[in-house]
Amino acid sequence: MARNDVSHAARSGAAGPLNRHWPYRGGSFEELLASTPEEGPVPVPGPSEVVARVEAASICSSDIKVVRMGSSHPLFREGAGVDTVLGHEVSLRVHSVGQRQQDRFRPGQRLGLQPAMRIDGERRIVGMDLPGGFAQYIVLGPEVLADYVFEVPDSLGAADVALLEPYGCIERAWRPNARTSFLPGGRALVVLGPGAEAFTLADVPAWGDVAVLGGRLPFPVGGTARALSGVGAERFDDIVALGDLSAGELETLVDALADGGLLLQARRGPSPGLVGVDPARIHYDALSFVGTTDPEIGTALSADRQRFDVRPGGVALIHGAGGAMGRIHVHRLLELDAGPSTILASSRKGKRLADLETDFGPLAAARGRKLVVVDSDALPRAVADHAPGGLDDAVVVAPDPEAIATAAGWLAPDGLLNVFAGFPFGRKIPLDLAGVALSGLRLIGSTGCSVADMQGVLDRVLSGELDLSTNIKAVAGLDALPAALEAVASGRVSGKIVVYPDRPDLPLTPLDRRWGRDAERAMLR
Repeated sequence: MARNDVSHAARSGAAGPLNRHWPYRGGSFEELLASTPEEGPVPVPGPSEVVARVEAASICSSDIKVVRMGSSHPLFREGAGVDTVLGHEVSLRVHSVGQRQQDRFRPGQRLGLQPAMRIDGERRIVGMDLPGGFAQYIVLGPEVLADYVFEVPDSLGAADVALLEPYGCIERAWRPNARTSFLPGGRALVVLGPGAEAFTLADVPAWGDVAVLGGRLPFPVGGTARALSGVGAERFDDIVALGDLSAGELETLVDALADGGLLLQARRGPSPGLVGVDPARIHYDALSFVGTTDPEIGTALSADRQRFDVRPGGVALIHGAGGAMGRIHVHRLLELDAGPSTILASSRKGKRLADLETDFGPLAAARGRKLVVVDSDALPRAVADHAPGGLDDAVVVAPDPEAIATAAGWLAPDGLLNVFAGFPFGRKIPLDLAGVALSGLRLIGSTGCSVADMQGVLDRVLSGELDLSTNIKAVAGLDALPAALEAVASGRVSGKIVVYPDRPDLPLTPLDRRWGRDAERAMLR
């Protein structure tokens, strides 16, 4: 795990440089804006730890969301107190190395960090429930060092390294981010409704446990299947829904999916109507929705029914494109070789709309794409004009469940809905879930990214294919963190704000030019 000024640091008692950092202990956003940074000894690494200096930390809208939601945020463990340091988009420089890590790490080494970890089956995130980068120094524990850091060259600016994580999150959003096959050894539920006898499964996986609800199985499972009288508190890795189940029955089945669960629908009758689905579960829990009308239900798992990226030459909507992450979605789709021909980019804020046009209009023209920047209030008319048959793709960046439901209603029958924004669990929205089977509707979502995603972005930056400075719109020192957070929350700054802990006195400074390595190094000197 990671910590800032505890344990070894407290025991060191050494005089010298201090670790200036900005703690968050669960107060309101207004309380954080009125707070002041704290100082403690620079940590001393334990035998399996590394202490790194934070060269840069960019602000994510998730930082704002964490403060506004406090301990109710889905990424904090239930019942755990909040005492952390925010900041998960960072560029790090190794400061000191514990004895057991000296064969891999050395002082001065440059590191990128993928902050979203799995430790003993639990999600732990540096900069959220573990102390992060709004500090001058951070301790990296053995779990982080084992799988979640990677070396980056000195040829990049610190801001570029910090932006590898948000760009990696956008890449992950459009890659296979949910299961595409049954889970061998998993817990399965087969539900039989009207017309279930028309379907079969030729290649039955070796499930560890199979429960059956509603009748007799139309295919053998190679073992004993237990009868189930109703869906209670059990959670299942795979749920197979055969026949024309009702909207209420489908809603119950979605609720019965375990994290990372897969729901396969096989039906032929008309849609039963809209189904209440919690979009936070699509975003955070990596649920997979597949379906078919074919008698052999294994076709639901075929690659041609599991699209994760945008449709080449189609019409795509980025709903909530004015913020930093929405802008990165715009940037990616414009740079994508097999991208959409038309991109609708919506935002509620006038300056953000103007900035989208200024910053990305020339790129759209150079790539031969149509970029339509539109105020959210005018979006229904824009969708009708540019996608009269429905949108091919819609990604919702705005943290608003109603925006997700609205975007879903604009999709073509075989369109794709990407739930990128996160918000509290429990706020269900109406979705045409049966359309997954009947028309090829796709429902996907993701949170975070992998080291491989970030390294893929790094390769594109090093090759000159991708310029991350397009999205750097302001810089600030650590002491200006409240002003920088407020600027992000209010929308006064459209793109990324990069914080430099080594320059705590630097005020929030909007940029009127591209922010490159040379300008950054001149400032830090």
